[in-house]
Amino acid sequence: MACSAPSSSSPSPGKGENCAIRLEGVSKSFGYRDVLRNIDLEVPAGSCVAVYGQNGAGKSTLARIIATQWAPTAGRAEILGHELGAGNRQIRRRMGMIADQSFLRSELSLDENLAFFRSVYGVDGAARGDELLDRFGLARRRKDPVSTFSQGMVKRANLARSLLHDPELWILDEPFSGLDQEGQELLKNCIREFTAGGRTVLLVTHLREIGQELAGASIEIEDGCISASAGLGGEGGS
Repeated sequence: MACSAPSSSSPSPGKGENCAIRLEGVSKSFGYRDVLRNIDLEVPAGSCVAVYGQNGAGKSTLARIIATQWAPTAGRAEILGHELGAGNRQIRRRMGMIADQSFLRSELSLDENLAFFRSVYGVDGAARGDELLDRFGLARRRKDPVSTFSQGMVKRANLARSLLHDPELWILDEPFSGLDQEGQELLKNCIREFTAGGRTVLLVTHLREIGQELAGASIEIEDGCISASAGLGGEGGS
């Protein structure tokens, strides 16, 4: 499919050239096991696309490839206008990610962790971090080691970390796991605000009700292939 430029109201897929994610024939193998097979996908900038599938279907592998963590075995990927591989540094500076593992060092305080990521992303000053800590209800725990946090607090802290550099693409792999109802509603609102600002979300989730609530399009991955889609055209895998 072709992609359209996002509107200021409700971005939706259409025809044009403004794609945040473009995959052509992307495959990934580990030894003799094919985890992804010939994936074609285009995600318009400013949209939220949900990715569904059973455990082991290849959802997280797809997210990790788009996030530049893993290189595809075959195929071509362009993320935010940069080729995967040669453009990884530029992609990472414009992308935030939540995954099943925490990127925070547990022995450091939350403030120390955010200071480290500010240096990684070249973020000047602490104002952005202060705003995010307030937003995610963590300001009172900023001096505490992350090792003292509950699972839900660690997830909130990672959400703040992933938004610290104001990314254009937010890759969320099961982001609602570990969050209480309040945390889930907070994240839903963040996703809505993120895409309303013309930025892009790839939402990997097994919670279809939430995916349907937030995403304007979706794909289903089964046995490493895109087996179904809604709101997008021309994706596939074989």
